[in-house]
Amino acid sequence: MVLTALLLSGSPAHAWNLAGWAWDSNEFPVPWYLADYVTPELSAEYEEEVTRLGASIWAEQAPCAGTSDLYMGIREGHWASGPSSSDLVNTVYFDDPTARNDESALGVTYTSFGGAYFPIEEPDGDIAYIFEAYDSDIVFSDWAQWATTEDIAAGNCNNEYSIEGVATHEFGHFWGMAHSCEREDVESGRCTELAWYEATMFWTGAACDLTQANLAEDDIQGITALYGPYASFSTDSETSGGVPLEVCFDLETKTGDYEGLEVEWSFGDGATSTEFAPCHTYETQGQFTVYVTITGTDPSCGSYSFDQREPAFVTVCEPPHPGEGFSGTFTYEYVEGTTYQMINQADLSVYGCIDQVAWDVFKDGQKVQSISAWSPKIDFGEEGTYEVVLNLGGPGGISAESLTIDVGTDGVGGCSAVPGAAAGLFGLLAGLGAAVRRRHQP
Repeated sequence: MVLTALLLSGSPAHAWNLAGWAWDSNEFPVPWYLADYVTPELSAEYEEEVTRLGASIWAEQAPCAGTSDLYMGIREGHWASGPSSSDLVNTVYFDDPTARNDESALGVTYTSFGGAYFPIEEPDGDIAYIFEAYDSDIVFSDWAQWATTEDIAAGNCNNEYSIEGVATHEFGHFWGMAHSCEREDVESGRCTELAWYEATMFWTGAACDLTQANLAEDDIQGITALYGPYASFSTDSETSGGVPLEVCFDLETKTGDYEGLEVEWSFGDGATSTEFAPCHTYETQGQFTVYVTITGTDPSCGSYSFDQREPAFVTVCEPPHPGEGFSGTFTYEYVEGTTYQMINQADLSVYGCIDQVAWDVFKDGQKVQSISAWSPKIDFGEEGTYEVVLNLGGPGGISAESLTIDVGTDGVGGCSAVPGAAAGLFGLLAGLGAAVRRRHQP
């Protein structure tokens, strides 16, 4: 069981989040009952009216989500037993009959879920795995003093809380919404947008305030993402590789078909497409953000549009090569004694195009050292002529380059003729191919 609560105190939110459960839309409307107890501040008629409004306002103000509830009436003789996940009857309770709520909570939604699940991408790019809800009970706390919407609007409120606002918030949890922002998000400064503070699903409510009695755009976007029509894309192709790289995209919809949809792709390199499942070949090195816009119509809410943007979704690489302005992938500088600093000059303009680095040191055709580092210091240990090989690998392929270094008795590096044989030159990146040898002028 997982519970979510509307707590006291505070300030605002962190773009819509999902609680981790949802009702099976194939079984709408979702039934629920009201326990047979009337809180002293409210009449039985108003208690029923406000809880019914809290459930249905999500369908009325977010029609694209398509949620649907069915009020089943009063559960006679049931109040004292309190919420139970095992009775499989969704029930709303006033005055917390079994004292389960946190003392600072105005209301708590207790939801049980499990079974099948499906993934949904949240605004921060994280994937939320949504399970099927099978029991959800809402409990209003017994310490809170409630005011009607009419009294608050007329200014007749003395540190009381909007029962309508709390009902709307708790039914947001009932439907599967989490807080737009938690308390720690506010305290850490991560809640930066006014709209998140104004959301019904903000973590806290203020006395004599009607803000949470109506859905904000943040709430509408979240519930629509959870239940409404949607489309997204994926690919079974490799999204990282060498030039040229072909990537084939698949458009995924909630209904599983493309009827009534239009799509426009932007592949990040200037190319576009209006096909539903296009293949695109990238001809240049780079990291490319893929963007797709899907538009359609729905009988319940008319036209809608979804955008999905995947930053750096495709990485296309050439074989490792020198960076701009350099004639080789590495050089070196004398440090002291028999120690030299290797300076890696490989091109790093595209992140991820080099993911393997190995330095091999040879003397008289025999490997004497192997180092995995970007720009290591190498202590040759004794004077002599050495061949240093920089091996680089990445999605675009592999390359190797060597320099011959004369380690002299005076500790100053010199250069010598490049040996003609390349056999056995590479260690860690075996099979890199023929080396590119060059002379270095110290």
